[in-house]
Amino acid sequence: MKVNVYPDYKSLSRATADLISAYLKKKPDSLICLASGHSPLGVFNCMVDDVKAGKLNLDRCTFVSLDEWIGIAASQKGSCREMMDKDLFGPLGIKEKQIVFFDGMATDLKEQVDTVNKVIQENNGLDIMLVGVGMNGHIAMNEPGTSFDSVAHVSTLAEETKTVGQKYFDTATQLSQGITLGLKHFRDAKLPILMANGEKKATIIRNVLTSSPSESLPASVIQLIDHGIVMLDEAANSASG
Repeated sequence: MKVNVYPDYKSLSRATADLISAYLKKKPDSLICLASGHSPLGVFNCMVDDVKAGKLNLDRCTFVSLDEWIGIAASQKGSCREMMDKDLFGPLGIKEKQIVFFDGMATDLKEQVDTVNKVIQENNGLDIMLVGVGMNGHIAMNEPGTSFDSVAHVSTLAEETKTVGQKYFDTATQLSQGITLGLKHFRDAKLPILMANGEKKATIIRNVLTSSPSESLPASVIQLIDHGIVMLDEAANSASG
């Protein structure tokens, strides 16, 4: 793996967007998975600017869901799909036919899992996968104890994830399970990027980068990915010295 550190969130976001853009110029029909949430917002803003400036074209890309809360409708504020629509798909004008997303309200969750796994398998893996890291070391909804060889699956959420997840909702929301891509998808991606910013992520980032890889710390899988890239700002890297 390679670790890149930038002075601040703005420069971190710009550099991450540039990594993605450089890959897409080589393969315009890429299969892409980008995390929702707060960490990638700066990256999304840079991508929107690049598309508007004619520097980036996403017309041939397909976007795959990273994760979704089970029992939460796609249109509900706080759902992963709602955030992606608001922060990325809408501003970029991404067409529905370019999106393969988990439905947290589906009655057949196995079908949801199988459909996404099949799309990724048929494309010989994801091209780009951008993820953040949770305070307990999770990637997406792969909680501590998840196999490094996992593909898309239904996940039982850790208590910490249920608590932290409330920040995305206007009112207290019952969260118990999620549906998520697996850690094998991250390992197999052509461009796997782990991004973190802010001092609050410094301790977990230090643990992820310095502890022996263990399924008890899902994000430590990055150490097993020779071509994996860790993108940090100085604040997130502040405990790693």
